[in-house]
Order: sequence, then C-alpha cells, then structure tokens
Amino acid sequence: MTRRQKELYDFIVKYMRKNIMAPCYMEMIDHLGLSKKSKSVIHKFLKELEREGFIKITPAKQRGIKINERR
Repeated sequence: MTRRQKELYDFIVKYMRKNIMAPCYMEMIDHLGLSKKSKSVIHKFLKELEREGFIKITPAKQRGIKINERR
C-alpha cells in the first residue's frame, strides 16, 4: 500500500466510523487535495485497496465500499 493509498484508506475508515456510510468520490478527492477531475485516481486507489484485500467494492452502488477485517 502506498502512502497515498494508506491516507485514503485511513480517511475511509474514519469517515465510516463517524457516518456509518462510505464517503463519496468528491469527499475522497477533497480529502486528498486532488483536482476535481481526479475521479480516476480515486478509482485506481480503491481498486488497488480492494485487490490487496483492505476493502470490498460493491459495483453500481453509490458509496458501495465495505472495510474488510484486518487479515
């Protein structure tokens, strides 16, 4: 996991503890200080986190992110 992926992962975990749902793409973009056009960067980070087993993404569901229990 890269530093930026960890930053995003930690943000998602904290956000979900507080709000019971996952953050939207724009909230993740804002948190990382990326350009508003950086949705593909967030998508790439999320896919990598899913591939590594940290999260599970539900396709076609808004805010469809689930945190996996630590391996």
